[in-house]
This record gives sequence, structure tokens and C-alpha cells, in this order.
Amino acid sequence: MKWLGLIGLAAVVLLTVGFWWVEPAVVQPIEYPHKTHVQQLKLACASCHQRVEKDAVAGRPPTALCLACHSGGETKSEEVKKIRAFGEKGQEIPWKRVWRLPSHVFFSHRTHVTVAKVKCQTCHGPMETLDRPPARALKTLAMNDCIGCHEQWEWPNEKGTGVVKAAAGRRVSTDCNACHR
Repeated sequence: MKWLGLIGLAAVVLLTVGFWWVEPAVVQPIEYPHKTHVQQLKLACASCHQRVEKDAVAGRPPTALCLACHSGGETKSEEVKKIRAFGEKGQEIPWKRVWRLPSHVFFSHRTHVTVAKVKCQTCHGPMETLDRPPARALKTLAMNDCIGCHEQWEWPNEKGTGVVKAAAGRRVSTDCNACHR
């Protein structure tokens, strides 16, 4: 009887810890200001996340891309100095992942961004308003978010003059095997 009580207590503790578990905060090596680059310099997300339109993953910016704008001249910015230091050592900036999907879920940025024309903010939140990288994902997506979007999806018509509204699950799959591997 004593063991059953201990096992029950252990189960309650594990469930409680699991319920309150939050992804640990991520600290990026560079305090990249999305707001400056997107709102002030008018750069598109794909300017830095260059694989977003061609690949399943958006990719993180290579050091050489940052140095294309931040290589020369005097700077007071400690963040630009860090970028230059990585470049001088021939190193990539060790950006850390913030957004993660479960390993059994397949998501193609190319399909969503290029084909479906989904705005980055739909899944990532208002990144363009941030003065520094987020410590955690701004939005937590659940399967119902994806299903809801697939069921409501609109796409440009063939002439590009309007949109065609999808009937639930007709043109955009809600079949489990489309996303779950």
C-alpha cells in the first residue's frame, strides 16, 4: 500500500511539472533588431531568411550576409562588432532555434510562403516590432491552428485578379499524413 501511495505522488508531481514546463529562454549571440531592419530599412523577411521561398526551412542568416552591410567603417554598435568578430574568424553566427515543431510534424516554409502566400506573422507573430530577438516563440501553435487555416485557406485565382475560397479540406489537405510523418 505504501508503494502505491509513493507511485501516485510521483505521478502527480511529474504531471504537475510537465503541465507547467516552459521551453527554456533562448539567448541569441547577436541582439538582432528586427524592427530596425524590417520597419526602418524596409527589408523583407526573405532578405535574411533566404531559404524561406525555396526550401522547407527558412534558414538563419549566414555571417557573410550580415557583413554585406556591416563590414566596413567605424561603429559604436557592440552587436556589429560581434558580427565582424565572427566574420574575422571565418565563423558562422551560432544562431539558436526559437521555433520548434514536434519531430513528427513536417512543415514546408516554401509551400506556405511562396505557394499559399502566408505572411510570416501568421505563425511567428509580430517579429517586425522587436528591438531584440525573442527569448521564446511569440506564438505557440497547436494542430487546431493549422487545421483552421487549412480549412479557411484562400488562394489567388489563375488570373491574379481575385481569390478562390477553399471548401473545407478540398484543395488544402487536412489529411493527417500530409503533415504528420
